Amino acid sequence: MRILDRYAARQLFPVWVWCLLVFMFLSCLIDLFEHLDEILRYHIPVGTMVQYYLNFLPIVFVRASPLALLLSAAFVATRLSRHQELLAMNASGTSLLRASVPFLFIGWLAALGVFFVNDRVVPRSSLIYDQIRRQVFRSPDEKPESLDNVAVMDAFNRLYHARVMDPKTKGLYDLTILEHDWNNRPTKGLYASRAVWTKFGWLLLHGTMYRVGPRGVLQGDPEPFVERLISYPVTPEQFAQPDSHIETMRFSQLRLLITRLKQIGMKNVRRYSVELMAKLTLPLMNLIVCLIAFAGSTQPQLRGNLRGLGLSLGWGLLYYFLVGFGEGVGKKGMFLLPTFVAVWAPHFLAVWWSLRLLGRTP
Repeated sequence: MRILDRYAARQLFPVWVWCLLVFMFLSCLIDLFEHLDEILRYHIPVGTMVQYYLNFLPIVFVRASPLALLLSAAFVATRLSRHQELLAMNASGTSLLRASVPFLFIGWLAALGVFFVNDRVVPRSSLIYDQIRRQVFRSPDEKPESLDNVAVMDAFNRLYHARVMDPKTKGLYDLTILEHDWNNRPTKGLYASRAVWTKFGWLLLHGTMYRVGPRGVLQGDPEPFVERLISYPVTPEQFAQPDSHIETMRFSQLRLLITRLKQIGMKNVRRYSVELMAKLTLPLMNLIVCLIAFAGSTQPQLRGNLRGLGLSLGWGLLYYFLVGFGEGVGKKGMFLLPTFVAVWAPHFLAVWWSLRLLGRTP
């Protein structure tokens, strides 16, 4: 890395860390004030609150990092422009595109950190965070509402997927079970429109059982049934656990879940695919917002002007909006767009627009 690159990176990194710490502190402070009444009413121990916020911080980190980078990169780029340092770089033969390299380097490091934390730390911390939130901040008589798209795997390599889980009645709707051998090849499938938990096991209602061959081909005719009692080693509490939700799964777990859902013939896996791609695009946003912030703050007519900072932040917020809109379109299948196009289009558009501006700027 050249001296100029190290100089710019050393300015950006501490500002990003400072902004990130401020966002994390404010998030915890806001959450604390929201639960202050419950903390005082139920006399929640300090140790429980410390554990709660220690597991809350990784979730805030992965969400706040791109926004902190957007603000810090726009601020540092505006300061470099105001002090004519970018002009000096340009006079020495360094283009704006080349001058953006240290910003992209910091964004790349942040992207790696966010991906690691989001894949390795957040699933576990989200589980503990949700457990504490449900047990401590909720009245004992209060029951959670129905849960959508829950999935569980047992020790016998069975996948259970239910479209809806009702914690009040301990019932499952549109339950699909797929059994695999130890080479992860499907061997048996079962579908039930409803499953009711009893003291003897699961009572499956109005369903079909079928066997699957080596290449995923059905063997024999499906066996319909009206009622069937099966003692599977899973309970309603396991379906209600946060680790059965796709948002708290690791990248490899979610990818395996999508593969197995396709094996059981489930066609609509758009929501799962969007969540899988979001685990890649969320870290990537750290890199892209650095490019957006640098491109907006270094426009010739706005150099050294706070309007450049405002323009960068405006573009960054528009980028955030398009990312959320694209993921919503991908989950619902609107406008007949493929999931990949809906999710990745805002990111490609932001990169293309930023590179176009930097390439046109002398």
